[in-house]
Amino acid sequence: MIKQINDFINKYLKEGQLRLLPWLLRTSSLIFIILLATIIVIDLTEESRLWVKYSVFILFVYFFVKKDIENFWHIRYLRRMYNEIKSMNKITEALRSTMKLDQLLDMILKSLTMELRYERAFIFLLVQKGEKEYLKGETGVGIFNEILRSQEFEMDESAGLIPKTAMEKKPFIVKDARNDYRCEQKLVELLNLNEFATIPLIARDSVLGVLVVVADGYSKASISDEDISLLDLFANQSAIAIQNARFYETIEKFSVTDGLTGLFNHRYFQDSLRKEFEMTGESKADISLIYLDLDNFKHYNDTFGHLYGDQVLRDTGSILRKIIGDSGVSARYGGEEFAVILPGASKKNAAEIAEKIRVAIQDYRFVNETDAPENAITVSVGVSNYPADAKNNRELIDSADRRLYIAKKNGKNRVVSE
Repeated sequence: MIKQINDFINKYLKEGQLRLLPWLLRTSSLIFIILLATIIVIDLTEESRLWVKYSVFILFVYFFVKKDIENFWHIRYLRRMYNEIKSMNKITEALRSTMKLDQLLDMILKSLTMELRYERAFIFLLVQKGEKEYLKGETGVGIFNEILRSQEFEMDESAGLIPKTAMEKKPFIVKDARNDYRCEQKLVELLNLNEFATIPLIARDSVLGVLVVVADGYSKASISDEDISLLDLFANQSAIAIQNARFYETIEKFSVTDGLTGLFNHRYFQDSLRKEFEMTGESKADISLIYLDLDNFKHYNDTFGHLYGDQVLRDTGSILRKIIGDSGVSARYGGEEFAVILPGASKKNAAEIAEKIRVAIQDYRFVNETDAPENAITVSVGVSNYPADAKNNRELIDSADRRLYIAKKNGKNRVVSE
């Protein structure tokens, strides 16, 4: 009987409305009319049978009020999903606005904590070390990045939930991290985790890393399966953006890098020197330039071949990177010539650095190098400074080039700065 009544109600009810065309009535409005009419009829016909009256009352409440309550929660859920999808669209548009990886990761984390209201969020990215792959802490919100970057996991499920997430390519929810056997307890304590979720960052079926979101129960309630569905969508969009940013950075790096030595190329050197002059403006801040040319390189190259000659150039690049580091711009100017821009360095400081480079190359044992003078790889160096020796970038280059020529002419393996 109950089933038949339920089928009858469902036949004439759709999404909380009674189908009595051409009218559509809300069930919440209809129930009052029907109940009132039914109770009046019962009162007039069978006054003594109260149980009939209350049975009818309960029946109508069950079939109609239940429907409205279900509709209320359904509408509330749809509104929440609409707001979250709206936020998701906003976030996706934002992710397309940059190709810088560090800016992109910061944007992803802020979207999770501000838009999706998670207390904290962390990103682990997949890195290659030799033949092994690791998940390394990259950046996070709600923790010092130095602490996060010290965390590294081999791609082994026994190492904990983070590598397990990447290897199985599926998300996990943890309700009580300290009592969950899947969690690496050292990490739980370090990151102060209780309830959190891990979501793989997958682009074109390749795992790029793992996203971790933490709920605190206040700004964000308990993490549900519905949340995971949205986080999956968010992670997919983020992974594609990360992959594109990495690809862009690789292309950008190749466009300004010398393929043999790994130093910057001639074009980047010219652009950087011009920008340094633009930034110094009227302040006349020091800009020093070091020009280097390898001595006896042509004879060495002709004797041992280009493969060994290329190795000499690579080793020279390594020496420059080690000495200069981030304090200047090291570039391969062309052939066996190199250049170093030292912003803020006086001529004296630049000459000291140039001498350090000269000694390092003189003392370095290049492959096949012998004690014969024609086979000894040394370097001749010219140093110039703005504003002491030049008024603009062109004059600075010409000044360093002239002094390099003087160093070559006067016996090689020397630094000339005057």
